[in-house]
Amino acid sequence: MSKKIQISKFSEELVETITYVHRLANSMLKRRADALFQGRITFPQYVALEVLNADKPLKMNNIAKILKIRLPAVTGLVSRLVTMKLAKRIYDQRDRRVILVTLTPKGKRIIEQTKAARKEIISDIFGVLSEAERQAYLGILRKIKRTFHEKHQK
Repeated sequence: MSKKIQISKFSEELVETITYVHRLANSMLKRRADALFQGRITFPQYVALEVLNADKPLKMNNIAKILKIRLPAVTGLVSRLVTMKLAKRIYDQRDRRVILVTLTPKGKRIIEQTKAARKEIISDIFGVLSEAERQAYLGILRKIKRTFHEKHQK
């Protein structure tokens, strides 16, 4: 029973802390103004750009699997990215039904700029922690990521 109380208090404090850090990060983002924060792209579009930031073009069905959304939703998402000139479609020479998607140079710049702005914010926020504290924090996040990945791969 005491474990339940402990996790309850933990989750309560974590919610408050995350909310505060999120507000802080948003105020810092306003000063750095990346494309995502400015509203030039949406969060789902940014996530899709991250997925497309691969070494080779991806098939539409692979993008759908990675994003865990249906193919028609990916088609709409990719169409918006193509319209914004952030991605382009490439038709397979052997089979025109196969559509590959890749980032344009503009799409790559958006990813690089957004990552750079977020890296600065992370450096500002976590710069007050010692190396050991940062390593401990990162270790915990890696464990959470691994656990969720294993649970959701089944």
